[in-house]
Amino acid sequence: MKKHYPIAAGLIVAALSLSACGGTTPAADASPTATVSPTPSPTPTATVAQFASILTEQEKNWRDYNDNITTCAFASISTKPLDQMQALTCKFSAMTVTLTAKTAAKNIRALPTPPAEISSLRTRTLSALDDLAAIDATTACKDTESQACDDAETLANGAIRPLISVLDAWRPYTK
Repeated sequence: MKKHYPIAAGLIVAALSLSACGGTTPAADASPTATVSPTPSPTPTATVAQFASILTEQEKNWRDYNDNITTCAFASISTKPLDQMQALTCKFSAMTVTLTAKTAAKNIRALPTPPAEISSLRTRTLSALDDLAAIDATTACKDTESQACDDAETLANGAIRPLISVLDAWRPYTK
């Protein structure tokens, strides 16, 4: 009789194992189709309004700067005290537009993928903002009477125009 106990014990263990697994066979669980692949999460996208809001925040300052380029140029060559004050204000404005362009470019890059309809406009916008932001008017104008400051202002004058063109292209989304 002792010979049957190990066989009976093995059958009981096997029966308990099968009942604990819900009666499924191990071969069915091992099939490659039984694995569940995770559902890919959608790529986040930003709205057109999110992109446009970054630009509209500074648009008035950038347009005002562009509108005053000629006034600033005349003020910089005048010797009248009032014109000299205007010229100084223009240099500070050049510093401001370069810094705000840098901030706007950073904020646009921080947004998720743009909607397809503005993808190329986003690229053009970043190019124009980067060109303006690359001008280090703040450092150059530590001495507002220096040639470096005058040069930075001249560069800002040239770089603001393409940005204004891009801002015009954003009008359908900002008005």
